[in-house]
Amino acid sequence: MPAQAWITLIVGVLAVAGVMATVNQRTRADNRAQSWSRITWCLDHTVSDDDDEAALGWDVFRTVATTPFIAKTDRRTLQAISQRAARDDLAETDDTSDNGTETETEDPR
Repeated sequence: MPAQAWITLIVGVLAVAGVMATVNQRTRADNRAQSWSRITWCLDHTVSDDDDEAALGWDVFRTVATTPFIAKTDRRTLQAISQRAARDDLAETDDTSDNGTETETEDPR
């Protein structure tokens, strides 16, 4: 095999490898973009006043956040969002009663 044929073969193999790498990178980027689109949908629903819709948003969020398409740094961001939401849920109370944890003494006057 002449040298020119070897060079043509090597250039062809490198070109095919480059195209494969580009297609792989593009597929990963598209998958991540779709995942973030779904996560945005989930987060929009989690802030709903309807409890069922908010629960659905968190259920889908949990599923989407565990997909393999999400990078480690993005996964850390999603964990921070869910942890923040959990803290906010604990901080909020719907208790509007007058019966608090403190003991109150009535003024006998």
